[in-house]
Amino acid sequence: MSLKFTLKKHNIESNKSYGKWYAHTLRGEELSMDEIEKCIQENCSATRADVKAVLAALHDVVLRALKDGRVVSLGELGKLRLSIRSECVDRPDDFSVQRHVKGVVCKYTPDSHRDPLSGRLLRPFTDKCRLEQVSLYDAEGHLAKRIRRGGWSRKRNL
Repeated sequence: MSLKFTLKKHNIESNKSYGKWYAHTLRGEELSMDEIEKCIQENCSATRADVKAVLAALHDVVLRALKDGRVVSLGELGKLRLSIRSECVDRPDDFSVQRHVKGVVCKYTPDSHRDPLSGRLLRPFTDKCRLEQVSLYDAEGHLAKRIRRGGWSRKRNL
């Protein structure tokens, strides 16, 4: 399998990249918890009920730790942490949580480590990822339309 992308044109005039093209990742199908549970059950001695119980407990532990302000390390999967999105103010005395905090977001950092020989940073989730460019246009230049289940179809002139 490969990571599919298409080219999109920047359309925001105030952006310094206005009019230029960039790679835009196309989302694939979602892997549900049911599918994850089935896959794990097929690859180890745990039953699907065991896997579901462990994942539910993991959810509770991660949620509690994040809300306590901790960074959660999931080993080779990476780390999770919460971060605050806020507006800038001129002076600390001007800052108000109600007015300036726009939300809390969960940040994910994939696992990485340095290769002892080359010193290069290795990222198992992204290194050696195959890329496949997909055209959003058909031969007549008509824009493709996103289908609900992750595929693409071509718009037809009626």
